[in-house]
Amino acid sequence: MPANPTGIRSLQIALAAPIRPGTTSGNSVTAARWADQLTSLGHTVQLVAVDEAAALPPHFAPRADLVVVLHARRCATAAQTAKADRPDRPLVVALAGTDLYQDLPDHAATCESLQLADALVVLQDDGIEHLTSMNEAWGAKAQVVNQSVQHDGRPNQPDPDHFSVVVLSYLRDVKDPLLAARAARLLPDSSTVRVLHAGDAHTDGWAARATAEQASNERYTWLGELDREAAADLLARAHVLACTSLLEGGANVVSEAIAAGVAVIGTNIGGNRGLLGPDHPGLVPVGDEHALAKLITSLEHNPDRLETLRQRSVDRQWMASPDHEKAQWQHLINRLT
Repeated sequence: MPANPTGIRSLQIALAAPIRPGTTSGNSVTAARWADQLTSLGHTVQLVAVDEAAALPPHFAPRADLVVVLHARRCATAAQTAKADRPDRPLVVALAGTDLYQDLPDHAATCESLQLADALVVLQDDGIEHLTSMNEAWGAKAQVVNQSVQHDGRPNQPDPDHFSVVVLSYLRDVKDPLLAARAARLLPDSSTVRVLHAGDAHTDGWAARATAEQASNERYTWLGELDREAAADLLARAHVLACTSLLEGGANVVSEAIAAGVAVIGTNIGGNRGLLGPDHPGLVPVGDEHALAKLITSLEHNPDRLETLRQRSVDRQWMASPDHEKAQWQHLINRLT
């Protein structure tokens, strides 16, 4: 295998992921970013779109020196095919939030992907602890690769007239996307809080729920899906970003808020603790709109507490650096090859 100009051995890497071309789904965004980063490190990347309901053809990556599979359950067939084709070739399995915090340790295909893998990738520190608690061998295989953000440097300049709680989330059950809206209903009349929610609805039912919430809740606005530029503008005007999911492997939107220096609030789940720190003061119990309303009220009326929370994001910006993410990938590749 030839060396690239940096002196690092160049590899042929197959990256299999459940991607939907042209969408901004988390898997699609992550796969595209990883492909770019691995290419910038001097490797050649073949991006393979996986349909979990369909089998991949044998020898789907015949020339690859390394196979990376994003999503242990949804790409289980890709992991199985890669190892059956060339058992000695390194296989990396990157775990999604549903893999880590929902399917394991009981889902058979997910477990098989982990058993086949030579290395496992998780997106934040709690992921390794959680894997180790289930199976020490899984924890020993795991490495963190934090998700990075190419931030454009625009400053955080919150809306001066309202306390802006921004939600950047698809409307799906696992996201509990209307928790912030429900919390806003509990605030006193004197509150200036506005919940601004950008994200597409995965079903007509969720679209109807968001539309009905907007019609009956003057503090809530559903903006639908925004392009990246508009979403970045919205985040820059936020007082806080709210990530209120039932589970996350390590939400892209939290990394985006960290990179932008925006305070983060949300649910006390492993994915949030792993990115924000186990003692992060902006987390509330899952599904608890009363606790979230109390937290938002405290931040609205206590600028010092809000600034402390914002500084927590600033202090963790190293984690969202593209160079940091690339270095983590190169360290993992060096271990395997």
